[in-house]
Amino acid sequence: MEERVPIADWGEIETNLRRFAPDVDDHGPKLVARMGVARFTVARDGHVTAGMPLHEFDGRADSVVFDHDAGVIRIERAGLTYVFRRP
Repeated sequence: MEERVPIADWGEIETNLRRFAPDVDDHGPKLVARMGVARFTVARDGHVTAGMPLHEFDGRADSVVFDHDAGVIRIERAGLTYVFRRP
Protein backbone atom coordinates (compact mmCIF):
# COMPACT_ATOMS: atom_id res chain seq x y z
CA MET A 1 0.00 0.00 0.00
CA GLU A 2 1.30 3.44 -0.94
CA GLU A 3 1.42 6.34 1.48
CA ARG A 4 1.81 9.88 0.12
CA VAL A 5 3.43 12.14 2.72
CA PRO A 6 3.73 15.90 2.22
CA ILE A 7 7.20 17.32 2.91
CA ALA A 8 5.57 19.65 5.43
CA ASP A 9 4.68 16.59 7.56
CA TRP A 10 8.28 16.06 8.60
CA GLY A 11 7.44 13.67 11.44
CA GLU A 12 5.72 11.27 9.01
CA ILE A 13 8.55 11.64 6.49
CA GLU A 14 10.99 10.56 9.21
CA THR A 15 8.77 7.71 10.45
CA ASN A 16 8.32 6.30 6.95
CA LEU A 17 11.97 6.69 5.97
CA ARG A 18 13.08 4.87 9.13
CA ARG A 19 10.61 2.10 8.30
CA PHE A 20 11.94 1.94 4.72
CA ALA A 21 15.66 1.85 5.55
CA PRO A 22 17.50 0.33 8.52
CA ASP A 23 20.17 3.07 8.68
CA VAL A 24 18.84 6.67 8.79
CA ASP A 25 20.87 9.60 10.11
CA ASP A 26 19.27 12.85 11.23
CA HIS A 27 21.35 15.84 10.11
CA GLY A 28 19.05 18.61 11.37
CA PRO A 29 17.29 19.86 8.27
CA LYS A 30 17.78 16.59 6.37
CA LEU A 31 17.53 12.83 6.77
CA VAL A 32 20.00 10.48 5.10
CA ALA A 33 19.08 6.82 4.56
CA ARG A 34 21.86 4.41 3.66
CA MET A 35 21.31 0.93 2.26
CA GLY A 36 24.68 -0.56 1.41
CA VAL A 37 26.11 1.55 -1.42
CA ALA A 38 22.74 3.26 -2.04
CA ARG A 39 21.58 6.45 -0.33
CA PHE A 40 18.41 8.55 -0.22
CA THR A 41 18.43 12.05 1.29
CA VAL A 42 15.43 14.29 1.88
CA ALA A 43 15.55 17.81 3.32
CA ARG A 44 12.84 19.83 5.05
CA ASP A 45 12.80 22.25 2.10
CA GLY A 46 11.92 19.40 -0.30
CA HIS A 47 15.38 18.90 -1.80
CA VAL A 48 15.91 15.21 -2.54
CA THR A 49 19.09 13.47 -3.63
CA ALA A 50 19.52 9.77 -4.22
CA GLY A 51 22.03 7.49 -5.74
CA MET A 52 23.46 4.08 -6.20
CA PRO A 53 25.93 2.71 -8.70
CA LEU A 54 25.02 3.84 -12.23
CA HIS A 55 22.42 6.47 -11.35
CA GLU A 56 21.90 9.66 -9.36
CA PHE A 57 18.94 11.95 -8.70
CA ASP A 58 18.90 15.57 -7.55
CA GLY A 59 15.57 17.36 -7.45
CA ARG A 60 12.71 18.73 -5.39
CA ALA A 61 9.55 17.18 -3.99
CA ASP A 62 6.29 18.46 -2.59
CA SER A 63 5.54 15.00 -1.22
CA VAL A 64 7.15 11.59 -0.99
CA VAL A 65 5.26 8.39 -1.83
CA PHE A 66 6.35 5.36 0.20
CA ASP A 67 5.42 1.83 -0.86
CA HIS A 68 6.96 -0.31 1.84
CA ASP A 69 5.63 -3.60 0.45
CA ALA A 70 7.22 -2.97 -2.96
CA GLY A 71 10.39 -1.41 -1.49
CA VAL A 72 9.88 1.83 -3.44
CA ILE A 73 10.03 5.56 -2.75
CA ARG A 74 8.55 7.76 -5.48
CA ILE A 75 9.03 11.48 -6.04
CA GLU A 76 6.58 13.31 -8.30
CA ARG A 77 6.68 16.99 -9.15
CA ALA A 78 5.61 19.01 -12.20
CA GLY A 79 5.52 16.12 -14.64
CA LEU A 80 8.69 14.47 -13.28
CA THR A 81 8.62 11.07 -11.59
CA TYR A 82 11.64 9.49 -9.91
CA VAL A 83 11.49 6.00 -8.42
CA PHE A 84 14.03 4.81 -5.86
CA ARG A 85 14.03 1.04 -5.30
CA ARG A 86 15.47 -0.41 -2.12
CA PRO A 87 18.46 -2.56 -3.10
